[in-house]
Amino acid sequence: MKTNTPTKSKTGFTLVEMLVVLVLAIFLGIILWPANHGIMAGNLNCINNLKEIGLSLTIYADDNDGRFPLQIAATNTSLIEIIYNNHVFPRYQVASNELGNDPKILLCPFDITRRAATNFETLTDSNISYFFNADAVRNSSTNSILSGDRFLESNGRPVSSRLLVLTTNLNMSWTSGIHKSGGNVLLSDGSVQQTTSSSLPSIIRSQLLATNRLLIP
Repeated sequence: MKTNTPTKSKTGFTLVEMLVVLVLAIFLGIILWPANHGIMAGNLNCINNLKEIGLSLTIYADDNDGRFPLQIAATNTSLIEIIYNNHVFPRYQVASNELGNDPKILLCPFDITRRAATNFETLTDSNISYFFNADAVRNSSTNSILSGDRFLESNGRPVSSRLLVLTTNLNMSWTSGIHKSGGNVLLSDGSVQQTTSSSLPSIIRSQLLATNRLLIP
């Protein structure tokens, strides 16, 4: 007695098996798409925030002889006091007009432990997701790091809100869980680099200055 055997495709799977795999793939795609879509959209919003910040600070610098906030109208004594005050929010308050008077762009969508300020008058470091480099240089052959996500690690430990003296020999990376262990870096020409923990050190090593002082909010 002859029995019918399922016809196999060139891949070695029967038609039924291929249909089952296809259905499962579609089902998983439907389940995972909202989560992945949210991650992609959130990261895109973060990148757009930094691009707006970069454009605003570039306009500010171009109007002030190439100097970014913190580098203008300060004596040596007051400059040191400002830097070691460790606060980030005054740098952004100075450029509030260029930032469109909208402090919401200073907050990353993934920074769920913080809330956006309603205005620049009430702005504090707790309303900000992005660090500020006190030593950023405008109009240089080498793009300086100007800003970026605050979710940094130094030698495997999360960087707290403080002044971080960034040198080329520090083992810097991104914390896990934010942008999938990656992060965004804003350069002084207004461009944004999406980096991973493995690619971040190369950007740091490429800096014009061997030491950069990052103010972490």
